[in-house]
Amino acid sequence: MLTLRQLRSLTVLSETLNFRRAAERLALSQPALSVQIAQMEEDLGVLLVERTRRRVLMTPVGRAVAERARAILRDVADLEDLARQARRPLSGTLRVGVLRTLGPYLLPHILRRLRADHPDLKLYLREEPGERLLTDLGHGDLDLALMAGAPADDLLTVTRLFREPLWAALPLGHRLAGKAVLEPADLAGEQLIMLEIGDGLREPALDLCRSAGATEHPDFRATSLDALRQMVATGLGVTLLPALYVEAEALDDDNIVMRPFADPAPGRFIDLVWRRTTSRADEFRLLVRIILDNLPAVLSTIAG
Repeated sequence: MLTLRQLRSLTVLSETLNFRRAAERLALSQPALSVQIAQMEEDLGVLLVERTRRRVLMTPVGRAVAERARAILRDVADLEDLARQARRPLSGTLRVGVLRTLGPYLLPHILRRLRADHPDLKLYLREEPGERLLTDLGHGDLDLALMAGAPADDLLTVTRLFREPLWAALPLGHRLAGKAVLEPADLAGEQLIMLEIGDGLREPALDLCRSAGATEHPDFRATSLDALRQMVATGLGVTLLPALYVEAEALDDDNIVMRPFADPAPGRFIDLVWRRTTSRADEFRLLVRIILDNLPAVLSTIAG
């Protein structure tokens, strides 16, 4: 009879296509993982994985079995969650995916309340680009995703949490540094340094460029908010930074000038997303309420 361990081994191997990486994710040795897969193939009487010295390939039936195994593991997890939720909401382990440009600056405002009111809740946090978060959520590797502008999907529940304003980060001595509050049109003619794709910041920045007569800098892109800030400090150009990061890191930076935009400021919408089939929807709605009740002042006026 197949075991849940075998099903989990096959799904992880199908995602990594590498025995070493799969074994590390499963906390197994490579020989032990090979035994799990071989035993599964023997029990089913079919070849699931093609092995060579250079690569691992899933056979067509292997891919189909791995997809079915993934669904079975999700159903088992939902059964366990249903029983646990009946005992105590927001307890056990919650696997949350979050954008790297959001998590470190939003979660500290939420975690203190969660620890106080739900001490049995253990959060497993994973920082990934938005597209990867949706993939992991769909595969059942995550329970929730905190991301920017989640797409409409019949398989997902998307709950809008707040709109995070963007601020302009200017080099010292910039022509706009003397203004306390900016209008988007003030950026006309500027070249904005932007993040690479994946964190929900490029889209509102590009919208601002189009409406204000600015452009994206043709030569430079950054991989993190800190890198953006440092590039502005060296005088390479202007950028846009999200309000939570500005409050936590940038306002006290003497090497740049931070300026807000007049309302309605450019910004990004932040959503909490979960699978419609989850048994924990009531818990997640409780979590939404906790998040909204504990937003910092820079966001509280735009929550809803």
